[in-house]
Amino acid sequence: MGSGGEPGDSAGRGTAHGAKGLFSNIWLWRAVAGVLTAAVILISCIQFVNPSPAKDFRVCPPLDLCPSGWLYFQRKCYYLSESEATWNSSQINCSSHNASLLVIENHLELSFIMKITKQDPWIGLRKRNEEFFWVNGKALENELFEVKGSGDCAYLESKGVSASGCYLTRKWVCSLNINSEQ
Repeated sequence: MGSGGEPGDSAGRGTAHGAKGLFSNIWLWRAVAGVLTAAVILISCIQFVNPSPAKDFRVCPPLDLCPSGWLYFQRKCYYLSESEATWNSSQINCSSHNASLLVIENHLELSFIMKITKQDPWIGLRKRNEEFFWVNGKALENELFEVKGSGDCAYLESKGVSASGCYLTRKWVCSLNINSEQ
């Protein structure tokens, strides 16, 4: 019987010891988490009190960088219209916000705008003398994309950029370059 009691006792002690070990480990992890939290708070406070000497370096843009209802991406603000208008009226609307119809400057911006737009909006690209020009006067670079369609005014679609009649009504995308405002 003594041998029958030993395994029970041994198992009982193991369970009690295991529970105590687990309990002490919980306190250890709570202490580690507390120390880490205090370190993060301390580092954050130091960062606010002693800002970086590089004044032009910003980790995050200020919250008021873009007008209300506009999106921020890579030093530009974007407005996606809810209503529809002709290409000219869309450009006038953007101008009233000191912006223009969207000028796409690189593949990264094109990829971003393709992900967030819906319903084939107007962009700031228009044909002049059989060549497409952005509203800022720059000619379209062929490496960026090819415009499909036979119209004079460009819009985004799921497969790229197309052109149609400027008199048609569509939603539009305004862009506001904030480089010059800082």
